[in-house]
Amino acid sequence: MKTLTTSVVVVGSGSAGISASFDLYQRHVPFILLERGDKVGGAGKFGAHGVFAINSKQQQAQGVTYGYREAFQGFTDYNHYFVNGELLARFLKASGENVDRLAAMGLPVTVEPSEQKAHLHDPLVYHKFNNFKEKMANWDALPAKFVAAGNQVLTETAAVDLDYDDGLKAVIVADKNGEQTRIEAQKVIFADGGYCGDATMMAAKYADSAELLNLGERKADGTGIKLAKQLGADTTHHPVLFAHGCAPSRNINPMRRDSSVETLTNLPLLWVDQTANRFVNEDVVYDFAMWANAAHNVNGKYYVLVDQATLDKFKTSEVPLEDTFERQFCEVGETPKTTVGPLPNIQADFDAAVTTGEVVKGTDLADLARQLQLPLTALQRSLAAYNQAVATKTDEVFLKAADELLFDVQDGPVYAIVEHCAILGTLDGVNVNRNCEPVTKAGAPIKDLYVVGNNVNGLYSDGYPSYEGIANGFAFVSGWIAAKEAAQSLK
Repeated sequence: MKTLTTSVVVVGSGSAGISASFDLYQRHVPFILLERGDKVGGAGKFGAHGVFAINSKQQQAQGVTYGYREAFQGFTDYNHYFVNGELLARFLKASGENVDRLAAMGLPVTVEPSEQKAHLHDPLVYHKFNNFKEKMANWDALPAKFVAAGNQVLTETAAVDLDYDDGLKAVIVADKNGEQTRIEAQKVIFADGGYCGDATMMAAKYADSAELLNLGERKADGTGIKLAKQLGADTTHHPVLFAHGCAPSRNINPMRRDSSVETLTNLPLLWVDQTANRFVNEDVVYDFAMWANAAHNVNGKYYVLVDQATLDKFKTSEVPLEDTFERQFCEVGETPKTTVGPLPNIQADFDAAVTTGEVVKGTDLADLARQLQLPLTALQRSLAAYNQAVATKTDEVFLKAADELLFDVQDGPVYAIVEHCAILGTLDGVNVNRNCEPVTKAGAPIKDLYVVGNNVNGLYSDGYPSYEGIANGFAFVSGWIAAKEAAQSLK
């Protein structure tokens, strides 16, 4: 077995891992960065559009008064006090300075109102990447800087084991062909992004795992969590999905933006669950976290119901409803469109989706119920109640606003878009202290190990919250914390 030697091994090159590596690079601490994929980056690179922060220089310049006190108390209350208070505090207090670090990394952000309609009037805490494509390119450029400084970046290489005896001796890694290398090191930082890529772990934690649409990093298989647990780390925590929006499939989803079917899933139309009952005010579509949580609550899948008249209306008309993802794909300073349509390709898109399974078409309501295996009586009752709400502009059960009660659903043909709770990853793993060191059930730190980003417990009680950019912000900051602590302990 080949042997390499360094001071720190960083496992994973997403937001947490690239942040840790950048701090070590600035401190001239030797490190080896491991990346399981064929290129650097994780969910924070490929999917995230910004970070949460308080007390940044940009916020101060704009006179934003929402600061540490409001954020700490608000986040603690939101999670019913199921938080690691010291870790939360350290993250929040470093989040503003992290904005400056992002600029130094070539990943500049600008504070601006939320990308989500439901949060347009929230405190100004969201910092959006100035240009998504430039962010991707500059992320890709960082490894060359690391290597030029004498470090190594090993892609298509994963940690598989630790040599540990009262302290870290080495990290055992394997390349894509299974060839192993021993990396002798004094510290290891696990920044490998949770466990959404491990089907066994997902099934054990989530009853609806088969219905979840994984738009995150499927290479994230829980390695860091598993290896820390083998050394006695406490992994006790309620499962927490990084649930974020909903979509029909990997082919029709918000990352692609190329189907009218996807457009209609992003609107507050009529939704029913797998019992044919309406289950939420569909206006929740404008809050990505709550939207996905609502779907997760009905076993990960629901149906968007529209009739032929609705499709015909969207084909030829501009409809006064906003696509919930419209703002996310605007660059900084760009004005979003607040209407949808005309959608001239909508019929062709729906017909194609019927063929591939994302849409089910019924000649009438009974046919649709039969194909979806829904109770017809319940479906008829749900449609009758919703059609009454549209007619009277009054939703007496779920309280949808009158200006969103635009489309009833009449009998035949009727279409059902099959929607799945989308996830960007997972948000539970290892209990850590304020320094991001894993701890045992007795609270003792396991020395020489650090666990960061989506591998960490302590920020979320039971679901991803409506604090936009919080997971990505924490990933960058926790990676930074771990690198600082590792560097200091090496002295």
